Amino acid sequence: MNTPLEINSELLQAAIALDEEASTEAIVETALREYIQRRQQLKQEVMIGAAADRGELIDGETAMNALKQKLDSWRNQASS
Repeated sequence: MNTPLEINSELLQAAIALDEEASTEAIVETALREYIQRRQQLKQEVMIGAAADRGELIDGETAMNALKQKLDSWRNQASS
């Protein structure tokens, strides 16, 4: 899909300076992919923060112990 865009020339020149072989299209595509990735990461961090605020998180040691118990249970079931 072709979408005409007006891009800030200073930002575009700075991006081109970082990757002289990339085309404008490649730079914009990369920027969009990185934007999407970062926004998804931020959404996940917000969700984790909200869960922490509600007291729904557990510490790492407790989580690892629970996982080890599950693994042991599965191993015992498999060997039975």
